[in-house]
Amino acid sequence: MLMEARLLDERREGKAEGIAEGKKIGLAEEKLATAKRMLDKGYYSLEDIAELTNLSLADVEKLKEEA
Repeated sequence: MLMEARLLDERREGKAEGIAEGKKIGLAEEKLATAKRMLDKGYYSLEDIAELTNLSLADVEKLKEEA
């Protein structure tokens, strides 16, 4: 019985870690998508995009080069 409880706890921990990692990846992808849309509009400086999306200036510059 103790072994079953331990396995259940480990599964729950693994699931929670997976959900947290998925949210982290999703948020990062959304930041990049937002920055791309801002670059496409052409209204914002690279510094403004970095500040508003919480991306580094280097990341925003890289996105601009890729476009």
